[in-house]
Amino acid sequence: MPSFLHEFLVELFRNCGELAPELLRRCADLGLAHEQAEDGSIDLSQVTSPEFRADSVVLLYGPQRALSHAVIVEVQLGIDPGKRRSWPAYVAGLHAKLDCPVVLLVVSNDHSVVRWARRRIELGHPDFGLAPIVLGFEDLPRVVDPVIARELPELAVLSSMAHRDLEVAEAALDAIAALPEDLNRLYLDVILTELPDHLRRILEDRMQRHEFEAELARRHYAQGVRVGQQEGREQGRAEGLRAAVLAFARVRLAPLSPDDVAAISGLCDEHALTELVDTLAQAETVASARAVLDAAIAGMRT
Repeated sequence: MPSFLHEFLVELFRNCGELAPELLRRCADLGLAHEQAEDGSIDLSQVTSPEFRADSVVLLYGPQRALSHAVIVEVQLGIDPGKRRSWPAYVAGLHAKLDCPVVLLVVSNDHSVVRWARRRIELGHPDFGLAPIVLGFEDLPRVVDPVIARELPELAVLSSMAHRDLEVAEAALDAIAALPEDLNRLYLDVILTELPDHLRRILEDRMQRHEFEAELARRHYAQGVRVGQQEGREQGRAEGLRAAVLAFARVRLAPLSPDDVAAISGLCDEHALTELVDTLAQAETVASARAVLDAAIAGMRT
């Protein structure tokens, strides 16, 4: 019976066609030129042979949708001698079926399995063998760049499972924010579960604080708009916007200095305040939030 970890890792590759070629490029120095990646059939059996099913198959297409490569992905969490018989059949069978270059990628979280899986499989014919490309969790990239994380959320999630530190987990959380709710919840549960207990508590505390501050900012903004509409005074709307800026700034720059609070309290331009709320909400680091706030304050004073 496949474990949850096995099925989850397989699901990452099935959900993101670019994950396998990206790992081959980053971790195995094997760039497979292509324009598009798609999930392929995992049934690698031939008409007269027993059924073979890989964990995942990714088909890579070039210009005019010409099939350029196929990648067989196997998630291997334990030593299974039978795989040394089936893996060559996987590669040969898919090559015969598709008539294109085929690569076998094995992913494991266990050092002993990685060593075992990397052994070349000799088939008896001179110079005819298979050396699987095997990546252990220690080989996987440490994804902390939010741009890279958002481009491939599954890579960010896999990285958080492999490296289990706060910075990687936060990048993964940011990356999955725009995913559908059911996928977001699944990935979030795994990210939190894989963290050591003390780091998970820190991350959960930050998440709760950010959610509270974001809701507080939205409430202040809405209240300012309502006051401005009801009383016909633009200062009501500006007041709500300033409160929203303060709420986001306290999250991104905590603790705020008295000078920061005084400077924000003196901002009046409604359009600029609205933009500042948006940019502070999207700031990825303390440095970027500080730069955004300083630039806005300097611009509104001129």
